[in-house]
This record gives sequence, structure tokens and C-alpha cells, in this order.
Amino acid sequence: MKRLLVIDGTALAFRAFFAVRGLTDDQGRPSGALYGYIMSVLRALEDHPAEFVAVAWDRPEPTFRHELCKTYKANREELDQDLAVQFPWMREATELLGLPSLDRVGFEADDILASLAVQAAEAGIETRMFSSDKDLAQVVSEKVLQCPPPKQNESAKLMGPAEVEEKFGVAPKQMVDWQAMVGDSSDNIPGIPGVGPKRATTLLQKYGDLETVLERGPSEEKGKLAENLAAHAEDARLARQLVRMVTDMDLGEVSALKPGPRQSTALLAFCREHGFRTLAERFEAEAEHPPATDEEAAQASERDYRTVDRPELLAELRAGLEASGGFAFDTETTDIDPMRARLVGMSFCWEAGTAWYVPMNLQEALTGPDGEDPLAYLAPVLADAELPKLGQNLKYDAHVMRRAGAPLGGIRFDTMLAHFLLHPEERHNLDELSLKYLGLRKIPTKELLGTGKNALTMDLVPVPAVAEYACEDADATWQLAQKLEKELAESPDADRELLDTLELPLLPVLERMEACGIVLDKSKLRELDRRLEKRQAELEKIVHDEAGEPFNLNSPKQLGPILFEKLNIQEQAGVKRVGKTKTGYKTDAATLERYHGVPIVDALLEYRQITKLRGTYLEALPRYVHPETGRIHSSFNQAVAATGRLSSSDPNLQNIPIRTEAGREIRRAFVAPEGCSLLAADYSQIELRLVAHLSQDPALMQAFRDGADVHARTAALVFADGDTDAVTPQMRSRAKAINFGILYGMGPQRLARELDIGFGEAKAFIESYFDALPGVRAWIDQTLAQATEAGAVYTLLGRRRRVPELASNDGRVRSNAENIAVNSPVQGSAADLIKLAMIAVDRRLLDENFGARMLLQVHDELVFECPDEQLDRLAQLVREEMEGVYELSVPLRVDIGTGPDWASAH
Repeated sequence: MKRLLVIDGTALAFRAFFAVRGLTDDQGRPSGALYGYIMSVLRALEDHPAEFVAVAWDRPEPTFRHELCKTYKANREELDQDLAVQFPWMREATELLGLPSLDRVGFEADDILASLAVQAAEAGIETRMFSSDKDLAQVVSEKVLQCPPPKQNESAKLMGPAEVEEKFGVAPKQMVDWQAMVGDSSDNIPGIPGVGPKRATTLLQKYGDLETVLERGPSEEKGKLAENLAAHAEDARLARQLVRMVTDMDLGEVSALKPGPRQSTALLAFCREHGFRTLAERFEAEAEHPPATDEEAAQASERDYRTVDRPELLAELRAGLEASGGFAFDTETTDIDPMRARLVGMSFCWEAGTAWYVPMNLQEALTGPDGEDPLAYLAPVLADAELPKLGQNLKYDAHVMRRAGAPLGGIRFDTMLAHFLLHPEERHNLDELSLKYLGLRKIPTKELLGTGKNALTMDLVPVPAVAEYACEDADATWQLAQKLEKELAESPDADRELLDTLELPLLPVLERMEACGIVLDKSKLRELDRRLEKRQAELEKIVHDEAGEPFNLNSPKQLGPILFEKLNIQEQAGVKRVGKTKTGYKTDAATLERYHGVPIVDALLEYRQITKLRGTYLEALPRYVHPETGRIHSSFNQAVAATGRLSSSDPNLQNIPIRTEAGREIRRAFVAPEGCSLLAADYSQIELRLVAHLSQDPALMQAFRDGADVHARTAALVFADGDTDAVTPQMRSRAKAINFGILYGMGPQRLARELDIGFGEAKAFIESYFDALPGVRAWIDQTLAQATEAGAVYTLLGRRRRVPELASNDGRVRSNAENIAVNSPVQGSAADLIKLAMIAVDRRLLDENFGARMLLQVHDELVFECPDEQLDRLAQLVREEMEGVYELSVPLRVDIGTGPDWASAH
């Protein structure tokens, strides 16, 4: 089914204006809304690829709604001039992106979206409305979906009829009546007094529609509600006219909304003019690697995709693979979790436009020329370490093939990892890369599988449909690899070297680590859960006793008035300003931390910590235990964190708290099997050692070379004229806070809060710190100066992190960017070094036939499972490789512990 994407340009402009305040270009012109608008439009195009696209705009003239009601939007302030001057640039950017713009006198952008959506649906075209405006929920249907713009790190969301009903409690066709009763304060539509969202839902569920509510409500409802329904019936009918979307505008044929070619060269100049460095780099890459031309698109229709369903074709495929010199490889499976996935088929490509699919689920079993199993027949080619394999997220495919009995050797290129190194701030999935580099809108997975409860698994989809999908994946991956190889070769930075020497060698290490998994003792978690449940009940009683009444601890609406009106905790804690939002008092953890020391608050915070621990770990972790292995197999992701750090997911084992007793108890449930122990090797203060190396500060380097307690030595320099004997525990604690705080941009305000001291005292501490360690201050200043000039910072191994926000005129945005610029070279270098260490340790474990296996990486820590008789040898090997991985100006040191469980190994 073809798709239309309609974007509310005006709404995106306002959203971007308030999200990116204060950004200006080199000429001092405001540019934040323009930047945010372009980023949002690009995100919409990436998340919702479509054959037809339109951007709708409001016009400055009054609309028909103003004629119906003179007070419509009368509460709106005049358009901010900093936003007004950016609208023409947004229209220009839209044109350069090749997107049609639409506006109509007397109507709003919402009306254009609604009309296009309804008319396209009638023509059999699926429509996606990129807007968060609830007015558009009126026209949502099976063929018309609303797509609220996501936040930066959120995935795309779709709202169909079920989601509308779940959110508002009514069907899309009832939304007009619902809005008429509730009103809309932003448009100065009052609605019916006393009827909020919940009551409107209840009334419509009872009566069905607005007219029935107004006819029967005054006599059947009670009290003030009945009075208001009678008194404001005409107001509600007027409101219905105002909120109803127009769906019959004459906007021409949808086929006329086909996007034109993106003018990448002009966009490059446009972004440079407005100071958008990151966007300029993106369009520079597009200008050098333009999307497919019409001629190339025509060639796509002549693709030669073959389904291997006969022995002679299987033999032809193998011969082609052996002679190819390297090929793209992809798998189709039944599950996104490779440890639970079954192989459905394999696709291969070594020439653009030609691909092969080998199904494993033909009705008549496929065999090799001599009756062999097809997997066994192809296994030697797949395992051949001298025959290069390339793919997209090949770690997944390596898992699947190992479990299927045909391990994958010769991994030489991964398009996901290559793009991550080139553009870490972007997204790296195959659909988006295909669109960006090839101009190809891939077959959406949901077209094959469906969505929701009725979604199929790939083995239930007819082979011809899977074959086209799989061949397209392999073909796109092959073509992407050629484009990315060229971009890597042209990159002036170390992207290619990092791919070849770090990220690709790490891939099989992570695959083996994930495949091994770690044993979880469920009984220990159950026992801990019982104890924490008991403690939660005790805390709930404490809170109720302090409050003098029972209430729902998880309800901010109940909690806020008790804390701030009944108990006046702000007076007890000496806090002058009480945080409030439109819905009531702020009672989040960060807010309540300000009232630390007030008994009811301390009990509440502990109660919430236990709630989080129980939900996130005690209840969730057992569900991740694999039914076949009895172990948890977390995924370690290379292409997520821009610093280069690995992230952990399904489950995230890197966030289990270690400083609390409950967190240590959770780690105690991760155990070694009988006859084995766990060994944990943790880099000691690696980030501070990297600061010493990068800053070349003499005092800091000497402290590490002497093997001294660096926090005590720092305390001596800052607080005790260099006399370590005079250092008190309090001095050391304060020095430690500053040592680590400088890595994350800690200023005097935050330091004062952490140490519970005055702002002036905290400021003096920081000044004394930099006076004692002048090399650190000089390094920070130099790093920021170089980053501002280059727009990026680098790790020791050359990993790049772009920081364009350093040029922002908004102090808050720029301050955050400065923190990133100082922290990224340190945190990123630490991440690179432990990756190198993992590769070295893994190589020796294999070469020296150890029974030990690497299980986890938790930032600066590696965890191993090892037969007890090999523990001493393993400790020596790990220490040698981790401490010798890179020569710094100060020694790297590793703390090693062993024990029957993860907690005991610390």
C-alpha cells in the first residue's frame, strides 16, 4: 500500500522554537527554531518513509473559526519576532528538501492534514499525520495514523483507533464531541464548566454523543453538572463547530505530492549560512553520495532476485560465493532475540541488483547436489575465514548461525558499525541507511508480519514474500557497504582504523560473551524480594503515621498536598520555593532530595528505591533466564552511546546499583556453576588516570606513579598545604567529589549540594583545586578551545564526538556542550581501552585453551567464569592484558577479586 506523510509545519516550528531557545547564527540571527524544524522533518522522513509527502502551514489571516467566534484564540500572545523571522527560512528549507508545502486562506494546517488524510484513505493510500495535536485524533482510522513527534532518544510512535481510545477513553469518531465538552484553553474554547477529560469520557460512554448528552444530561445527571449541561448547551455546540476538523478541502490530487529531488548542495550552503555544522556534514555526505536517480530506480525494477529451491541452484550459489571474493549476508529468523530465534532462511549478494535467498522451510526439503542438508552444504563457505563477509549488525547473524550449526567466519565489514563511527549521533538501522544513501524505501517488516497480537513470525510468511524481502536486505547491505567504504576512505579521521582494529575484532568477542551468558540463582532473588516487600510495608506504615492518615504513596495528587500543605515540609527543611506544575506539586525524586532529613521524605525515598529495585530487577530478571541454558544472555550494543561505551540491554546489567546493600544482594544472585568461580577485574580510577595523562599535570601524574591514594593526595594539595598526614576523612571525601566532578562539568552549585556546604565555600574549593592542579585547568581550557574550533573532540584512539552546540548563544545549551566536550575524550578513551583489552584477553583465552569465559562488561569492569583450578592463571592473564593494553604517562591498575557470586568477586 502506498503511503502519504503529512507534516504540520507550523506546529513543528513552535515546538522547535521552545525546545531550542537562544541559538543564533554567525550574524546574530535567531536560528534555534529553524534547526529544530529541519531535524524534526528529517526524523519524520526517516521514521515514516512515504511515496507522497506534504508540509502544511497556518496562514496569518483570520480563519472561518474566527468568523464563527470572535474570541477564538483571543488569548494568544503576538507571535514572537525571534520565531517570525525564521518562518521564511523554514519554508525555504522545506523546498530545498524537495517537499511540497500547502496552505490555504481561511483554514489552519490541521484542516489540511485532516483533509489530505481522509481523501487519501478513500483512495486506498495509508496516511501518517506527523503532529501531536489531539484535534487530529478525530480522523484516525485503520488507514490514517497519527504520529506524535518523538523526543530525541525515543522511538517512533503510531496512534491508531485503539491507541486513541486507550488515551482518551473514546473512539476517534467521538473525539469532536469529547473536545467540545472539555474545551481547549490554548484556543480559548471554554467547553462546559466542570467537565474535564475523565467526565467527558464518562458522559460519552453513557450517552454516546454530544447531542444526547445535552438532551438527557440536564434531567438525568445531578447537581452542578446538570445545571452546567443545561446552561452551556449552545456553548458546547459552538465549541463542536470550532474543534471539528475540515475534511473536504480541495487540495488537488495526492499523486501531485510526490517529493522532488533533495537539493543537497544547496542545503549544504544553507546550513553553513545558518551555522548548522552537523547538518552541513550530513548534507555534504549526501551531496557526495546522492540518492538514487530515476535511472537507478528503474534499474531497481530489473533486480534479479532468486529463490534457491532446487539442488542445481544451490550448487550454482555455492560456486558463485566461492568465486565472489566476498559477499553480503543476512538471515531471516523467528525472533529479534538471537538466542531464541530459529533460522528461516539466508540471503546473499555480491553484485548490486542480484541476490539469492535460501529458504529453510520449503514444503519439499531442499538438498545439495548429493542430497546434503543445505546448511551443511554451505557451511564451509560460511566458515571460511579467508572469504570476506559483510552485513548489517552481523553480531546478530553470527549468533543465529552458530546456534544453527554453521558458524560465520571472515567478518570484514558491518554497515551499522561503519555508519556509527562516521555519524554516531544519527540512527543506524538498515531502513534509514538505505533511504539516506540509496534513496531506497525498503519493504517494511510489518507488511510481511503485521503488527500487534496478530503479528506473524517469519516462518509463517509465504516463501516468495520472504525471498523478496530478504534479497532486498542483502542487496541494500552490499550497496551500502560500497558507499560507506568510500566515505571511510575519504574521512580525514581514524574511522576506518577504528572499524578494522577495534569494532570489528570486538564483534565476535561480544557474540561469544552473549552466547555464554551468566547463571542466575532465582531463589536468592525470591528471598531478597520477600525481605524488601516486608521493608516496603514498614516504610508505608511510617509514611502513613507521619502523615496522620492513610493514602496512596504512588499518587502525586494525594502526596503533594499532604507534604506541602498539611505537613509543611518546606518549613522543616528550610526550603523557600516549592516546585509546582499545572497538575500540582512536584514530588519526583530529584525534588524530594531537597528535603532530605525530613522523616517522611526519607521514608518515601527509600520506599521508591525499593519499588524500583523490585520492578526493574527482582521481578524482571527471572523472565530473562533462557529455557535451554538456564542463563541470562544480555545484549552488549556497540552502536548506541556516542562516546563509544558499550550499552547493555535485555536486560541491562550495567545499571544494577553497587553502592547499596540491596544492589549488592542482587549481584549475589549472579553465580558461578559448581566447580567454578567468578572473577571480576575492574580498572582502578581509569578516568582520573586518563585525565592525568591528557592534562600532563605533574602533581596528578606523580600521585598515580607513587601508587598513592589519589583522593588523599588531592585533598592534601587543596586543603592541607601538601601535608597528607593532615588530611581528614572529610577532606578526602570533598577532594573525591571534585576529582570526579570535573569530568562531568560539576560547578559550585552542584558541589555545594553534594557536600552540603555553601555556594561560596564550594566555589573556593574548586578554585583551590585548579590552583593546586593547574595542568588540569589548562587541559580543560585547551580542550574547549580546540573543540569549539573543530566542532568535535577525540579519544586517544581517534574516535570523534561532534559537539556543534558549543557555538550556541544559549548559556544552558553551551554549558551542557562544554561538559560533553570535556567528558567525552576521557569516557570515550576509557571505553576504547577496555574494548582493546577485551579483544586481547579473548584472544589469549582461545589460544591458550582456557576453560574460562568472559561473561560481562560493565563499563570499566570485566566479569569471567573460570574453573577454580585456573583462577590464578586467569588473574595473571587478565592483569597483564588489561594493564598493558596502552601506555599512558601513568600506570594502569586493575583490581581483581574472585568468589562464588558477582558480589563476592568485588
